[in-house]
Order: sequence, then C-alpha cells, then structure tokens
Amino acid sequence: MPSSIRVDCNVPMKTRDGTILRADIYRPDDNSKHPAILFRTPYDKSLSAQSDYLNIMQAAQAGYAIVVQDVRGRFASEGEWRRDSMFTVEGPDGYDTVEWIASEPWCDGNVGSAGGSYLAGLQWATAMESPPHLKAMAPWFGIWGAGMEPRPTGGAILLTVALAATPMMAVDVANRLERDGNDVTELRHAINWAMDNPEESADFLPLKEFPLAQFDRIRETWNMRLYPPPASEQSKRQRFENVMTPCFYACGWYDIIEWATFESYKMMRERGGSARARQGQHILVGPWMHGKVHDFLGALNFGQFAGIRQAQVSEQNIAFFDKYLRGMDIEIPAVRYFVMGRNRWQTADDWPLPQTQWQQFFFHSRGNANTATGDGELSRDEPSLENPDIFVYDPHRPVPSIGGRVFGTGVVPGPLEQSRVEQRGDVLCYSSAELVEEVEVTGPLQVHLFATTSARDTDFTAKLVDVYPDASAFNIVEGITRASGRKMNGVRELVTPGEVNEYVIQMGDTSQVFRKGHRIRIEISSSNFPMFDRNLNTGNPIGEDARGVSVTQTIYHQAGYASYIDLPIIPSSREK
Repeated sequence: MPSSIRVDCNVPMKTRDGTILRADIYRPDDNSKHPAILFRTPYDKSLSAQSDYLNIMQAAQAGYAIVVQDVRGRFASEGEWRRDSMFTVEGPDGYDTVEWIASEPWCDGNVGSAGGSYLAGLQWATAMESPPHLKAMAPWFGIWGAGMEPRPTGGAILLTVALAATPMMAVDVANRLERDGNDVTELRHAINWAMDNPEESADFLPLKEFPLAQFDRIRETWNMRLYPPPASEQSKRQRFENVMTPCFYACGWYDIIEWATFESYKMMRERGGSARARQGQHILVGPWMHGKVHDFLGALNFGQFAGIRQAQVSEQNIAFFDKYLRGMDIEIPAVRYFVMGRNRWQTADDWPLPQTQWQQFFFHSRGNANTATGDGELSRDEPSLENPDIFVYDPHRPVPSIGGRVFGTGVVPGPLEQSRVEQRGDVLCYSSAELVEEVEVTGPLQVHLFATTSARDTDFTAKLVDVYPDASAFNIVEGITRASGRKMNGVRELVTPGEVNEYVIQMGDTSQVFRKGHRIRIEISSSNFPMFDRNLNTGNPIGEDARGVSVTQTIYHQAGYASYIDLPIIPSSREK
C-alpha cells in the first residue's frame, strides 16, 4: 500500500470539441501505474469527493487513482451546461475523459467509474458510448438519464426532488453569470427564497410560474422535472446493449431512486452488451435514504450492522473494483440486502428472490374504511359483495408526507409514526389481523385498485405500513398513480367521471419482516404531499392551474372489482 497520496487540483483535459474540463486527481505518490476510478459531477468536484459509498482516500491508499471532474459548464470546467446535456454532450465528454485517463502515465489502462444520483446518470451516458478502457462502473442510487423518472407514477412528479435540485443547480449558474458581468440580484433572491422557505415553495401554484423557473438559465431545469421526455423517447436512450461493463449498484430502501436502481440491475442482467457485463451485475441495498448510510433513520434504529462502518460499504466498492479492474479472484454476491424488522443482511443470486411466493391480500370493509379506527380489513380471502369506500380529496388540504422516500429541505425521510395521517377521513386503512407468526415481505410490490372518481383526472396513492402491538404504525414503502397516466405509456388519457378503472400502483421494492403480534396495513388516498405534486383534479396539464377542485373517490372491493396488494412473501424456513 502507498505511504502517501498525491493530490493534483484542476488538471485540464480537452474534449473532442476543444472544451476544457478540469479534475482533481488523488493517487499514490509513486512512479507506478494504477487502475483509475472516475467521478464526474455537476455539484462541484471539491464536494463530490466526499461520499458515504466510496472513501476516495481509502481507495487511493488501496492503490487506485481517483479522478473527480466537474462536467462541462459547471464550476471549474469550461463550456455551457444545459439540462439536456445528459442526452447530448455528457456521453461523448465521458468517453473522452475515460480515454484520456487511460493514456496518462500514472494509469495502467484499466478505468472504472463511480458516483450516485446524477453522477450515476453521467456514468450511464458514458458507458452507452462504449469507451474501450471503461472496465467497471458503480452507479449508486441513480437513473440511466436525466429526465427519466426515478419510479413509475403515471405523470405525478417527485416535488421535493424538484424543489431541492433546482435551486442547488441554480447557484453555480448565478455565479457564472455574475463573473460575466451580469446583475444576478433577482436570481439570487429567488434562489434564497426557494431554499429558505420549503413549505411556501411546495405550496406555490401554478407550478409553471415557480419564481426560479422565470429565469432563462433555470427554466429548462424546472421544466424537465415537470415535463420529462415521453416513455418512447426515454427507451431510445436506454442503450444497455452498448454497455460492456460489470456494475455495482447501491441504494437504500428509503431512497427516492430505489426502483430505478433495481430496474438498471435487471435490465443489465438481460440486455448488457457482453457476457462479462450480464454476469457481473451486483447490487447492495440497506435501510438508508438517498445518498446517506446510517444505522438510524427516521424514528427507527436498524442496529450497528446497518451503519457505514459495520456495513463496510466503501470496502465492498473497493472489492468490486479489485475484481473487475485488477482481476482479483473475489466472490461478490449478485444481491446483498438488509432485511428490516429482523435487521440482518442476506445475499441472493437473483431478484426477485427465487423462493418468492406471491400472495394477494384483498381489501375488505363494510363501507367505512376511513381512518385507522374504521372497519377496513386486509386478508387472503377474496371479496364477494361489499360496499365500496368513499372519501373526498381536496387538493388544498392534501395528505402530508410523513417520512418515506423523500429528499430535500423541509422533509424527513425514512420510517415515521403515521397516526396523524391515519386519523384523516380521506385516508382509507385496510389492516390484517394480528399475525400469529412473523411474515417476511421481500421484493417488488404492486397495488391493484379498482376505483372511480368524479374528476377527469386525479391521483391514487398507496402506502404499506407496519402496525405494532401498541397500535403505533410505521411506513415502509409507498406509491402513486396519476389517473390520466394509468397506462404508463407517457400518453395522457383523461378518465370518464364515474367509470370504474383499474389503477396499478407501483410501490418499488422492500425487505421487511412483520413480527408476530404486528399487523400489515395498506393506506389508500389521493395525495402524499410534498413527496409528490398535488393533482388539482381539473384535467388540465400539469403546472397550469392556480386552484384545484375537490372530488369524490370511490374504492371498490367486490367480485369483479377486487382491490388488492400483491405481496412477495418469503417462506419462513429462513434462519431467524
């Protein structure tokens, strides 16, 4: 191992169109050649070098050269950054950077990449250009392209993400404009207002007139969140067949991008561009939020083995690069995941788990499932003739987001007690009987909801909850479907008021043990705000309206219209 680390700051490289990009390089202070790991970031390379997932000094001590580069038009790099850069210049820029690194005298020609969130998308853009010296990549908690939604919602947007990302990206825009002699007083005022007032920012209507979105350089960033590319356009950009590299994914069960991380893993197993790539897919999932590794999240303590030291997240990333950049004979499981409720790590050869038993748990009531004290029930028995449940959804009094897969200022992610939500009349609660033995739910979840609405467009939400013997209730995973996007094809199709439709609510993946004496609960409503934007129920396109209207929602659970959740149950033979 090297005794000292050399740091070179603002090292320039020239792209094919002559743009200068700058990087900080951390490498062993010797004359040897080393494998390299590239981070490309729009968030300032001096900050992005700090990661819970890979300690760059630890990696440098392990014999790697770490290159952290500002992307085009951000911070120390030249050129212009645009919101659509991911689809235009980032792939070629990434390709040029990988090949430049491989040609440097301190590199042995083996290059990997790493980074989370937007940095993961940058890796996909690079890998889909097939640079010959890119041998491995670690796209943590990320998507395969900016504008691709982190999870299927039918058109509902992750509002807290938009509210956090837009002012964050705007800061460097303001700095660059000011350096060029422009007056940015009003822009900085809008940035500060958005950062200082998270609740007012979330409440602001109409969305298209959000103050920061009125500035030319910021408008496209905001609009990309409101109006992502249609599914057909996204699919053209998902050129997994061009990706030749093994991948090490990592994310949290309470991560906003958990679903997309698993989708990337599954797509590469199926469509990766080489046998080495298809067979070299690995994923690590803990009880974590977006970008952070902690043993304590929300209101629950998951034990020391969930924390950054005991989970050895950085060490696992280094082992991955040792295997695929250095050719070391190291066994790495395809899937390593944390079972919440049991608080233990498990490994698997595939996902969903091969031993999964899919079981439908049906909704029941006598027409009064409103609130946790209503008569809603959840069981394996199929319904016959039952009264539907009815509630009124007022978009100006939305159900608040309490915990969950949220990200940004003013919201707390993770598992939190849900009693305040479950006292509302616009929240339906369907609860199982007390469990006589523990039940493990591990894998992807879907709710199939048969419903009518009095509107042309609206939302339906679902939440899986663990109810303790003392009646306290903690959220596990949630989802939403916008009625006009119920077909998940990117095409808006308004509904006919009063017409029964089936709404499939994709809730992503989880791993949770419901203990003996606990109950499994499903909450159904029409808002989860500000995690998601409110549907104002007018039928107009998103962002247009300053006021919404209240609507009546009817949830059916009867023969022919049996609403249910499909749970991935793991047999109880597993070691406890």
